[in-house]
Amino acid sequence: MRTLKNILFLIILIVTCGYWLGCKPDKPVDREAIKKEMEGREIKRLTDAEIMAKGEEIAKQSLNITQQTFQQALTTAVEEQGVAGAITYCNTNAMEMVKKLEDSLGISIKRVTNKPRNPADSLSGIEKEIWEAYEYAPASASGQIQELSSTELIYTKPILISAGLCLNCHGRVGEELATENHQLITELYPADQATGYQLGDLRGMWRLVVPKKTVVKEL
Repeated sequence: MRTLKNILFLIILIVTCGYWLGCKPDKPVDREAIKKEMEGREIKRLTDAEIMAKGEEIAKQSLNITQQTFQQALTTAVEEQGVAGAITYCNTNAMEMVKKLEDSLGISIKRVTNKPRNPADSLSGIEKEIWEAYEYAPASASGQIQELSSTELIYTKPILISAGLCLNCHGRVGEELATENHQLITELYPADQATGYQLGDLRGMWRLVVPKKTVVKEL
């Protein structure tokens, strides 16, 4: 009997050791791969409608913050430095403001147009298709969100010339836009096309790219 018990104990010991040896990894666990897999599973648990709705909410909130920041900075610059000072201020500070907003909000923010002041703000890719739709009926156009890729959403909203303040920099040369200010603009932006606008014209388009992983974190 004792011999039988010893044999059984030995068998159990061998099986147990084999189990632990078999489970022991031969190489370090790829934690990044596991993280991506879990994120992928998390996205799959949500419906497209849920992701789209939350993405639009995030984009609208981010755009409100961005517009308020720009408006406040521009208004202050005009009050303190005049139109010429505001033109210079935008030239040296606009990109930095956008970068800070992008970092704090976790999304990509840009203003694009068919008549850019800075060539870097030209329309490209899907933006051209969306722009054509806004151009058809700019006054009634509102923001829209759609899928940009398997990992990103894109939210766009038209920018209209809605106030006389805008025409100080984008109006008709020699009329709303003073000749001396136009000269300063062409010095800072040699390829400028962004003049000759009137109230109600479609000036540009906000384009916000929201990563789906950012949306998932909020759901």
